[in-house]
Amino acid sequence: MASGYVVATFLEAAGLVGLVIAVLKMRTERRAKAVELRSFLRSGLIPAADIVGARRLTEGASRAVAVPFTPGRGSGSPAHPSAARSALERAIVRGGPAPRTIPTNAISAG
Repeated sequence: MASGYVVATFLEAAGLVGLVIAVLKMRTERRAKAVELRSFLRSGLIPAADIVGARRLTEGASRAVAVPFTPGRGSGSPAHPSAARSALERAIVRGGPAPRTIPTNAISAG
């Protein structure tokens, strides 16, 4: 009977040692990720997307990105108004009363 207690104590100790090792490993990995993220954020480099035609940023590249604007392109209105758009405009213009809320009873799961 005493040997059973010894084996159980040994297994409990092994489990606790395993938990301590796992916690230390997770903590070390979390710190390494934080250091890596901190260095990446401080570098200011933006990773380039792997898209055809995308240009990669080099270390000497500018950080400011300018969006090209050409006046006269796109009038802002659709070429052919759709039925959905006209229905939405009618619903917004009408602006009827707010929908009534229906009182409900609480449902018990137990």
